[in-house]
Amino acid sequence: MASKIFVVEDDISICEMVDNYLVSEDFRVNVFHSGFEAIRAFQLNTDYALALIDLMLPDTSGMEVIKAIRQISKIPIIIITAKDNDTDKSMGLNLGADDYVVKPFSLIELTARIKANIRRATSYDNQQEETVTRIKDLEINQTTHSVKAAGTVLELTRTEFEILNLMASHPGQAFSKERLYDLIWKEPYFGNENVLNTHINRLRAKLKMVSNSDATYIKTLWGIGYKMEE
Repeated sequence: MASKIFVVEDDISICEMVDNYLVSEDFRVNVFHSGFEAIRAFQLNTDYALALIDLMLPDTSGMEVIKAIRQISKIPIIIITAKDNDTDKSMGLNLGADDYVVKPFSLIELTARIKANIRRATSYDNQQEETVTRIKDLEINQTTHSVKAAGTVLELTRTEFEILNLMASHPGQAFSKERLYDLIWKEPYFGNENVLNTHINRLRAKLKMVSNSDATYIKTLWGIGYKMEE
């Protein structure tokens, strides 16, 4: 069955363009032009593979739509944002969005990002073998996709979990930003530094919030990338 995409965008011409292209790529698309309409619709039906959300809506912010979705679903979310609005990009990612595209965007690039995020989410959800990684005071369960830090359950987004799990499974190994992006997002890195940095910073903040120690988990290697401290 074709994957169903939840699109929230008030620009009719963009909606038609995205809808037509995604349908040609064998997706099913449901389009909503207002935030409140989208929130009500999603609360009634969460059967979507991915959400594509414009942050600038006529009645409420796309941020509110993201928050409403994240209360009941972990589907991948891609935000649509203005070219130079880094603040909105960071806020959207901090609320639980997984990725972003910048207007004006290429339909080919958008479709590639949609497919990559769905593929990543599907792989994440289908993992069967129970494996637990322990490092310092962290316990990372790949089967339940849960994390405990110093015995306290850590609420992580899908992307935060994947970053932590990858790095904890290879303690001491240096990961360039390009390599991390390629492994987590399953697509080449095109200078999407803001996406990766936001997820890393949010993950660090959550680790620091619940840990009972002064342990350093993810170390920045200036000019290189990151590594998990052994």
